[in-house]
Amino acid sequence: MLELIRKRQRTLLTIVTIVVIVAFAWFYNPSTMRRGGEGGGALGKLNGRTITVGDIQKIERTIQLVFSLGMHDLVEDLTTEGRTRDDQSLSFAWNLLLLRDEAKRLQVVPTADQIRNTEKALPQFQTNNQFDPAKYQVFVDTALKPNGFTAADLDDVVADNLRYAGVSQLVNGSSPLPEAMFKQQYEQLNQKMSLAVIRFKRADFESSIQVSDVEVQKYYDQHKDTILSPEKRRIELVSFLLADDQKKLPDDQKISAKKPLAEQADSFAQAALQNPSTFEQTARDKGLPVIQTEPFTLEQPDKVLSQNPALAHEAFNLTKDNPISDVTEGTDGFYVMKLTDIEVSRPLTLAESKDQIVASIKDEKAQAAIQAKAKEVREKIDAAVQKGTSFVQAAENAGYKPETPEPFSLTDPGKNTELARFLAVNGVELDTNETSKLLQDQDSALIVHMINREPMDEQKYAEFKKTEYAEQNGHYEKLAIREWLRVELQKAGRPPILGQGATG
Repeated sequence: MLELIRKRQRTLLTIVTIVVIVAFAWFYNPSTMRRGGEGGGALGKLNGRTITVGDIQKIERTIQLVFSLGMHDLVEDLTTEGRTRDDQSLSFAWNLLLLRDEAKRLQVVPTADQIRNTEKALPQFQTNNQFDPAKYQVFVDTALKPNGFTAADLDDVVADNLRYAGVSQLVNGSSPLPEAMFKQQYEQLNQKMSLAVIRFKRADFESSIQVSDVEVQKYYDQHKDTILSPEKRRIELVSFLLADDQKKLPDDQKISAKKPLAEQADSFAQAALQNPSTFEQTARDKGLPVIQTEPFTLEQPDKVLSQNPALAHEAFNLTKDNPISDVTEGTDGFYVMKLTDIEVSRPLTLAESKDQIVASIKDEKAQAAIQAKAKEVREKIDAAVQKGTSFVQAAENAGYKPETPEPFSLTDPGKNTELARFLAVNGVELDTNETSKLLQDQDSALIVHMINREPMDEQKYAEFKKTEYAEQNGHYEKLAIREWLRVELQKAGRPPILGQGATG
């Protein structure tokens, strides 16, 4: 969600007046402001004081203003939780409230002069690298006032950004990326490895597995409450897409070409949200075709949605009470959906679920057989290795000839791309002569043994450190500030309310 806003924000930063208004229209689009409630209602306590719905909503309203001023890090670093737009906004609000408390405690208090000078230095208010009062006034008149903001609100946002910068500097300054960790990461990625790999192929075990009708019946009786058909949904879809020639444009030109489409999508979404029952009529009035899907599941979306996975996920976030989707961005444009039907999950009969049950039983039996065989082989290998036999010879003696690929590194896998990916995904980090536990792949299980690692090229490492340490340290600092926020929020007593929205 934040990535979507960030992509659109690149355009917002280039055109101060009209585009900022479009941005506010997007953020205050009713389809993106689903929370009800007024300013009352306690949500919890923070450092002993009560936080209300109004406190949270006041901060949430400023998020797009923060983005329009180019303060991306403030939102990104203070949004530490949440998968939905509402939860991300809520996370930002709680973290900002905490930040204000901590900044005061740490004596990071922006002065009036600092706030004023920072505002004057904002790119939006510059002409020939000098503060332009006329641009400032245009921003106040066209971007702030029409959306219920004042110059004081601008001051508050700038002050929050200064607090964030000051507190971040204190936190990050006390926790730079340790060079030992940086070097270890480099070694794990770049040292060439000589491996021996024992692979237990699932197909070899499944081929001999038989499942009786008695086993199927027993499995069904034990699990019938959880053997359900997948929920299916049907939607109507209106799209706002680039023309074929526009799809071939460079990314920066494509962003500009998509701006009017975003405005059209926002306008349509607002109209549809006001009266969802007129979705089709509203589309016809605007000359927009409406595509109707067949019933689909989240795992197997309709072919209309298959090219944009975000659409299927958004469709399953819709409810009968809120059937109109947010404007969802795709590669070549924007989409608005309406939920038209829900086919709820239901218990499956034995006949309907037999194939599924047979597959589950076979999988369980194959898994157990692989684990038993791996344990047997591993015990034989360990016993032989303790007597001085090499791992490769011990494995062969146990009936499994290991794969011994040419030495490779994770960053330069050569012909071993899949194996390198598997090691990286599973976080396999082995020392010389160390053997992994049994690791599961999609079609097999593996035991990986590190025969040796080649010495590291110190000169290449020094060159890598010179060019990459600063960037890696920046990533580490972001993790540090997020972890600091998590710990301080727990101390301050913020309740675990994500997933409920600001109004619960």
